Amino acid sequence: MKRRVQSIVVLALAVAQIATARLMEALGIGEPIQMQTALVSHPLVPYRTAYLLTGVIYAFALIAAIWQVLPRQKESVALETVDWNFIVLWLVNSLWQMWVSAIGLEWISFCLIAVAVFAGLNGLLKLRHELKLSRKEKLLVAGPLALVTGWLTAACVVNFTSAMIWTGFGLDAGNAAVSVIFLIALIAFGGWMVYRTGNSLYAAGLAWALFWVLIANQSRDHEPAMVAVAAIGLALVVGIRLYLLWRKPQALAA
Repeated sequence: MKRRVQSIVVLALAVAQIATARLMEALGIGEPIQMQTALVSHPLVPYRTAYLLTGVIYAFALIAAIWQVLPRQKESVALETVDWNFIVLWLVNSLWQMWVSAIGLEWISFCLIAVAVFAGLNGLLKLRHELKLSRKEKLLVAGPLALVTGWLTAACVVNFTSAMIWTGFGLDAGNAAVSVIFLIALIAFGGWMVYRTGNSLYAAGLAWALFWVLIANQSRDHEPAMVAVAAIGLALVVGIRLYLLWRKPQALAA
């Protein structure tokens, strides 16, 4: 019964995060997230095309949540292990979307996204080290968890630097040198998590963000140092994942 209730909550929250994406805009409260992001644009903010991934994440999460409520999955140990991680992720993502639209990219929004990243990584590491997953579980349990967490890992750092600009407290992330430092930190942490989680979709979500940071600094901000570091980071993330697949083919998690 508990597993059934959890799966229904996961499905409800997967729908909720789609609904809340434009809720505040529809209610006439605040500004769209894209507008709030533009207000604090700096070299670490990805090119606007990057945000198309959120639509893929929403669809993937919804498909996986529908699959999870099917009767065959009621005894799934994998889902029992990470249901609470899904609940925290989708709930916090919904809250973050409403908060940013209404208030902006400040410190509370950073704290929210940091909680989501922790929940996602915690779930991925549990799946990686405690369970042997079937192919369907790799796709529909680890898959959506990994893709959103990879993307949010980058978004968390961007939210932090945006909060410094928004509040005027901390370093000036509009300075390319400051953004380079935070980009290096993102690459180091993200690369380590690619190694720890051994998950292709986590790497894909992170690599997608790095690619569009690179493009943003080619076409929008014109910061060659950011382009170079983002390119190195992208190669590093892909290289780590390929190395793991070469060394341990059985480690493929998605």
